[in-house]
Amino acid sequence: MGFGAFIVRVVFSAGLVSGVVSGVVVGAAHAQTSADAKATVDVTATAVIKTFADTNARVIKVAAAKPEFAIAQDYFVQLLRKALEAGANGRAVPTINETHLMEQDLGVQEMIRGKKVDVYWMGTDQERERKLRAIRIPLDRGLIGHRRFIIQQRMKGAFDGVADINALRSYSACQGVDWPDTKVLRNAGLNVREIISFERIFQEVATLHCEYFPRGYFEGYSEVEQRKATYPDLMFYENLVLNYPFALYFFVNAKDEELARWIELGLEKMIDSGEFLKYMEHHPLTRVAFPLNKVKNLRWINVENAGMPAGTDYKNPRYWFQPEDFQK
Repeated sequence: MGFGAFIVRVVFSAGLVSGVVSGVVVGAAHAQTSADAKATVDVTATAVIKTFADTNARVIKVAAAKPEFAIAQDYFVQLLRKALEAGANGRAVPTINETHLMEQDLGVQEMIRGKKVDVYWMGTDQERERKLRAIRIPLDRGLIGHRRFIIQQRMKGAFDGVADINALRSYSACQGVDWPDTKVLRNAGLNVREIISFERIFQEVATLHCEYFPRGYFEGYSEVEQRKATYPDLMFYENLVLNYPFALYFFVNAKDEELARWIELGLEKMIDSGEFLKYMEHHPLTRVAFPLNKVKNLRWINVENAGMPAGTDYKNPRYWFQPEDFQK
């Protein structure tokens, strides 16, 4: 089969306009007598094949988010898009479609079913990695495990006096139901109250039904600001860090190895080029944490995370921030 005939079949199967078809046919007819015409055919062929591939790009379904999570949602959606672009290697880049609102547990179930969601970003643990395929590159270089606290402003003096785990045990933390962090805190002997509604947690802290809400190194800034009108007495306490290994990963269905490797390759390329760190330093969600050493004399309380899957190399500086990054 001649090359011109191949292009005609592609054009018809893709449902492209007849003008493109005729242009390709004419170019192919003169390809044997004119180098310029052959070049035209080659260029047109490439464009047609690319257009055909683009029309068949996969649609990647992700969970939608509530308005209060808009900044975080944008961070992960844009990072996923950049990873898909970086790892494409000539393939048509999938379209990302934000579908249904769903909590993490439902998201896990839907990924197992392989229907309503293809990619979900969430904190890892042994159970989730057993059921799903984790792309084991932490999406914030592990900052989510460097916890600082949302507190009532009147509690600042009390937390100024917290220097170790024993002192922190005098206060109660609020956490969401079924969050992996809850087990970490309880295993460290800390008092934890589980709250069904994320928004209710802020009310609980504001009314001192619990004294602190541990958040990732960068998360508390925007969360307090968003609720300033409702809870004007809340603050993000920056000087104390409750630190434990913890990772946010992209997860996919256990059988979707092709998609997992695509995302993985894209993230690796972003790390190699420096784009990954640059993205963190400029996105509204995470840029507030930089430079990491802007808060001097941080007090650290380190605890274990027994739920981290075996082999998690959180001391690898390629993927994880290290203690010295906060001191430079």
